[in-house]
Amino acid sequence: MKILSVLFLTMLVGINTNAQEKQAAQVTFIYPVGTAGTRSVDYANNFSLNIIGGLNGGVNGFELGSVANINKGNVSGCQISGVCNVASGDSKGLILSGVANISKNQSKGVEISGVANISGMHNGLQLSTINFVKDDLAGAQIGVVNYAKKGKGFQFGVVNVCGNDDGILPIGIISVVKNGYYAFEVSSNEVFLTSLSYKMGKEQFHTIFRTGIGEHNKKSVFSTGLGFGSILPIKVNHKLNLELICDNIYYDWKWEDDNLNLLNQFNLSYHYQATKHLAIKAGPSLKTFVSNQKENGEFIDVIKMPYTLFEHTGEKYKVAGWVGFNVGIVLSL
Repeated sequence: MKILSVLFLTMLVGINTNAQEKQAAQVTFIYPVGTAGTRSVDYANNFSLNIIGGLNGGVNGFELGSVANINKGNVSGCQISGVCNVASGDSKGLILSGVANISKNQSKGVEISGVANISGMHNGLQLSTINFVKDDLAGAQIGVVNYAKKGKGFQFGVVNVCGNDDGILPIGIISVVKNGYYAFEVSSNEVFLTSLSYKMGKEQFHTIFRTGIGEHNKKSVFSTGLGFGSILPIKVNHKLNLELICDNIYYDWKWEDDNLNLLNQFNLSYHYQATKHLAIKAGPSLKTFVSNQKENGEFIDVIKMPYTLFEHTGEKYKVAGWVGFNVGIVLSL
């Protein structure tokens, strides 16, 4: 992601952003074949049409290009291209492209592309597969991979990275924030004697990776799980911890069978921060268990359920639910 941004921004370093003359419109087939010829970089246009690709001074209105819109100066308004929009100055408004939007300086408004949005700074929304802000983000990034050196707002994606937290909320699977929330937790409940979790993100929203081990019918029960959590302050050292976790259970160490055994749980815990890095937690847990594992045509008990509030046995699946407990010790890094 960084290499991609460097390549494009390096290409723009040699282009100055001097003031351009204003003109109503221009049409370019492919630079420099157009109404302004080689002088197209000296004009900022209210309307710009690049049949294939154009190199112009700037836009203050609307620009459309089938392949590329490249501007020496600022872009303000709406810009649409089939492949890429490039601005050596600032961009402001609605910027749409099939592949990439690149602003050397600051972008404001909405940037939408198929592959990448790259800006020096951004204020508004970036929506793409990869969103990259070299310096400050104020707004939102939605994509597979989101990066900002400094952020305020939120990031929604599979991977979120923010260098300096200015009020950013990352929502995703892997979220890396400077001075964020990173913790290990050892916990226990009525199903698993011991579970180990790793949490990353921020206290307001973080991802939980976990594994657990227990025993039932003299056979080992092992689990791997993924979940999301939120820690909300009540007052000094006293917090409320909400967690939603799904554990996949392997019965009798059978890793490669096709059976479905899912333990879903909603944990509501009191979280006491004993020291800066150490906390204890405890609370009720609403659990549901879904299984299709059978032996000799009958469903078997994969885990030990203390009781059930509801239970349904169908032809293919067995579902049960109950209220249990969850206690743990949390070591934050």
